[in-house]
Amino acid sequence: MRPLIFLFPHDRMNVGGNSAQMRFFEACCRFTAASVAFYGERIAGHLHLDDCLTQDTKGSSSPIFVIHWGPDIAMLLERLKGHDVVYFAHSTGWGMALPSKVPVLCVSRHTMAYWGRHAPNSYIAHVPNVVEVDSSATARPRDIDVLVQGRKSSRYLLERLVPALQERCRVALLDGWVDDLSAWFRRSSVYLYDSLEHWADVGATEGFGLPPLEAMGHGCVVFSSVNDALADYLDPGFNCRKIRVHSLEWDVAEVLRAVNDRAPAPPPAPWFAGYSTDMVASRLETVFGDLDRFFDLTADIHPDIEDLWALRRPTPLQRAKRAVRVLAGS
Repeated sequence: MRPLIFLFPHDRMNVGGNSAQMRFFEACCRFTAASVAFYGERIAGHLHLDDCLTQDTKGSSSPIFVIHWGPDIAMLLERLKGHDVVYFAHSTGWGMALPSKVPVLCVSRHTMAYWGRHAPNSYIAHVPNVVEVDSSATARPRDIDVLVQGRKSSRYLLERLVPALQERCRVALLDGWVDDLSAWFRRSSVYLYDSLEHWADVGATEGFGLPPLEAMGHGCVVFSSVNDALADYLDPGFNCRKIRVHSLEWDVAEVLRAVNDRAPAPPPAPWFAGYSTDMVASRLETVFGDLDRFFDLTADIHPDIEDLWALRRPTPLQRAKRAVRVLAGS
């Protein structure tokens, strides 16, 4: 199987999609040669993209570049012209069009549906994130009633719901990035996650929603928005609760009820089997086996399936006119 080079913008591996992508990298190391390279500032002792591009490798010995950082995808595709590239889509909404020669691996069905619509001629596959699960979590006593992260949380959650809950129960509010979030999950009865406002402000989507799923895997009752890819696995009333329903009074009452009753119960460990390292690595091995054949077969073949969006994609002038109409309220 062809070697893989996973590209990262910087070495802050605990940030966003980088941490999830590192889990994919580690899974791929089980079945093929894989390495990490950076394409931002040079980092002493680490491989840089410029070094990779100077290596003269062809055919079956040439690497496949694996990219994922949404805002940089268009730039990376330009820099990697003439090379085989795979895009790991952790979210959507970054505004780029993908050529059909670039396969798309999607971490959620929501993201897969997006690219199924916007890149209909591309190779597309679903590979979920690796999720850490604690099978003994439900039996452990918990000293935190409600856990909240400031990161990605809505103003409603931080400015209204949290203060109301602080008067009634034990609330832990985490400010900034937390290196070991699982340790907090193991101490908490309820986890609140409301990311819609964050992603609406960014203009992109929640591509997977790893924290709520890991919270469930550590025995927390999850209250969450069900936007975007969160709808892949959240089932309000059955494995979670929906947050910001109707009124502050309702939300407070439901959270307090979940603290006392621990219901609905988080799914048992077998429910998470599809997110295990073994299962994800198996899917990746199958997919990259496909991609070896894809790149070999299509190396000298021009794409010849009609682009459905060629005549439907608005021009810059059409987008500008539409923006004016929207602002004018017409």
